[in-house]
Amino acid sequence: MSFFGQLAWLFRESVRGFRRSGGATLAATWSTALACSLLFAFLYGAQVWSDWSGSEVERQGWVEAFLLDDAPPRELLASIQRIPDAGKAVFVDKEQARRRFVERFGSEMLDALDSNPLPVSVRIQVSRTEPAAIDSFVARLARIPGVESVDSPRTSLDDLQRFQSWVLRVGLASGLLLFGVVFGVIRNSTQLSLRSRDRLIDNMRILGATRFQIELPFAVEGAMQGLLGGLLASAIPWIMLWAARNFLPVPVPVESFWGLRAAAATLVFSGLAGLAGGWWTVRRSFR
Repeated sequence: MSFFGQLAWLFRESVRGFRRSGGATLAATWSTALACSLLFAFLYGAQVWSDWSGSEVERQGWVEAFLLDDAPPRELLASIQRIPDAGKAVFVDKEQARRRFVERFGSEMLDALDSNPLPVSVRIQVSRTEPAAIDSFVARLARIPGVESVDSPRTSLDDLQRFQSWVLRVGLASGLLLFGVVFGVIRNSTQLSLRSRDRLIDNMRILGATRFQIELPFAVEGAMQGLLGGLLASAIPWIMLWAARNFLPVPVPVESFWGLRAAAATLVFSGLAGLAGGWWTVRRSFR
């Protein structure tokens, strides 16, 4: 038999096994879909979070230097631009500072005062947002004559990085748990498939089939169950999200590219888990 003929036989035999198992295969596929839908949701949410955190890091990558009232702004700007990692600098006068304050806290406190007490400042975009780089930049900035104080986003960035590392650890632990769930579901389905094909396996042995030829259809069958479950796990949540996008209480970005990437990762994950579950089960059964 040619190579392509062997592939065709392998595919036909895997599909036959898939169909013979009946209810067990359907239950395994839906169980895989339910488990992997959590993975799809996590991967999609991780991309939404990554996009938001990237914009937040960019927004937080600004350091604000508050100036003394008699500080010469042009000389200060020139000194600031000479600091390593200094990027775009924006001068904020008293009126602009008042508008920013009102946007964040309202105008009640300032309306009670006769004059505007807010200081003039310079907002500087730092080219590197690593904590050590920001600390070094802030220390250099604070030593410039005419700078009264410096407001740094270091705390916010540290909190953001800690949360990102926490999300990564939770994602890895959840991924291992889901892999075990899918593995176990496909394992049970493969065991039932093996019991229903005892006579076929005996005939293949009599005809001289190798162990690899006997085991491979079951492994492919497990991979097919995993892939079908992963496809359902990607399609159903995406359709539900797309249909409910205008009714959700909070705005959730619906981006097709994010959905495709999450679906591809989910399919690879479920396919590998199904392949591993099918192969491991049949290998142990034929010892």
